[in-house]
Amino acid sequence: MMRPQKRIARSSEPDRRAEIYDAAAKIICDKGFDAMTMNEIAQAVGMTKAGIYHYIEGKQNMLFAIMNYGMDMLDQSVIGVASQVDDAEKRLIAIIHSHARLITQGSNAVTVLVDEVAGLSPAQRKKIIQRKRVYFDFIRDTLEQLKRDGKLKDVDTTVAAFSILGMLLWISRWYRHDGKLTGDQIADEVLKVALGGMLRSPLRALRK
Repeated sequence: MMRPQKRIARSSEPDRRAEIYDAAAKIICDKGFDAMTMNEIAQAVGMTKAGIYHYIEGKQNMLFAIMNYGMDMLDQSVIGVASQVDDAEKRLIAIIHSHARLITQGSNAVTVLVDEVAGLSPAQRKKIIQRKRVYFDFIRDTLEQLKRDGKLKDVDTTVAAFSILGMLLWISRWYRHDGKLTGDQIADEVLKVALGGMLRSPLRALRK
């Protein structure tokens, strides 16, 4: 008599995918996409190479999946949170602080979004760029609202939005978990710098 096959819980597959994406993203951040191998990913998550291919086919598709995973994090933890805030000052604070904390918590998939777009196919690259554009427009629209309210300094909102993104994305290049500042403290310091250069009354905004 054959034993019934053990079924895997539905919730385990997305969790396993997230584990694979996190491991692969760390390898990419450490040594670059071109140097990453599927064997390394398999070893990092305790699976066989064949097991990895059950979830994803090939390096390029893996990179695309990781970037979508990183954008999903931004959608959920940054845009999703900040979009619930009506006040533009508080929304800008939520955007910057939430994104900074995402980086300091070790979200390597978000970091991969910065440097590795060239590894995608043209169609994949277009989709990721479109998703990134939604986030950029969200930041710029918030700055435009601040300008209409007379709370923004005389700065170009497009340049300001790119500057905010550049400041946030660069955190992964210099932040160290064993440094003297915690993730929350890093986020607070980035807020001070960003708001100080853009808002007419940055201290008032931070106290709210």
